[in-house]
Amino acid sequence: MVLKKTWVGLVSLAAIVAVGCASGASTVSEESLGLRKTNLYTEKAETAGEATTYSKAAAGSSKTFARAFENAPPMIPHDIEGMLPIKIGNNACTGCHMPEVAPSMKATPIPASHFASFRPTTAMGKDGRITKEGKGVDNTSDFKTVAHKLDKLSGARFNCSQCHAPQSTQAPLVGNTFTPDFSANGAKSSNLIDTINEGVQ
Repeated sequence: MVLKKTWVGLVSLAAIVAVGCASGASTVSEESLGLRKTNLYTEKAETAGEATTYSKAAAGSSKTFARAFENAPPMIPHDIEGMLPIKIGNNACTGCHMPEVAPSMKATPIPASHFASFRPTTAMGKDGRITKEGKGVDNTSDFKTVAHKLDKLSGARFNCSQCHAPQSTQAPLVGNTFTPDFSANGAKSSNLIDTINEGVQ
């Protein structure tokens, strides 16, 4: 029955398309569907667009950007030439952004949330029931996040470029009318370590 209804639907759709084409109905151009307004099958300069450019200002001399929203990973305002890729034994970002040196380097300090593990201690009891932080849970997602403080930068936060990216110096391709609502100093710093359970019952 379902197959018969599907077949009838497809035949009906084909008939509608055929009638539309035969009646000379106007078509929608491919150029009108996207942001590019040129022939999509050419590789001319006007189709490729301008190359994205980034700040060449040295670290410490650039203007920082406000966060896009509360606790958003801040954009990188300075040149990162020679700083990537980040490897397990080489993270150039930590040389300036570790909390103990950041003020003297005029850099944004790495927040407390990066020196914590948010992974709950999880185990399975003999009865097959899952426990998180020593408490039995029926639904593994129904659990408040616990921050376990670490004495070093969390391995999950070590690769800075998985969340932080350079800020393009070009005007945005699409306008943005979003206005963020920040808490005190939220445009310049993170309070995620204190608010990670916000809204959790």
